[in-house]
Amino acid sequence: MRSRLLVADDDPEQLAEISEYLERQGFDIVTAHDGFHALEKVAEHRPRVIMLDVNMPGWDGVRVADAARNLDHRAIIILMTADADAFQYANDTECGAVTVFSKPVQLPKLMSFLRSVLGATEAEPSGAA
Repeated sequence: MRSRLLVADDDPEQLAEISEYLERQGFDIVTAHDGFHALEKVAEHRPRVIMLDVNMPGWDGVRVADAARNLDHRAIIILMTADADAFQYANDTECGAVTVFSKPVQLPKLMSFLRSVLGATEAEPSGAA
């Protein structure tokens, strides 16, 4: 079973790097470039995992996480940021995020985390066992 992930980041290079890596790992990827589009994509696609940059135009990742949790409380929410103050802010909120990754995100660590929270059946490419 392929899990659907939403990756939202206003930095096009980060967005492409993360989403392309996860797609190669077998995930079904949906992307957004700001908080408003991210929330629209959550409502439309109901992703299993929601990865949000903390500092995005429109709604920031924390605000999107809080709203997304109200739309689908079962989604796994991950925040990410390169800013130390935003990292602390994200860790201190009660928006429903399970973890905060520092950017640039170390992709093998992200994949390891996803395997641990999703389990092997959701985090492996279709047909892999």
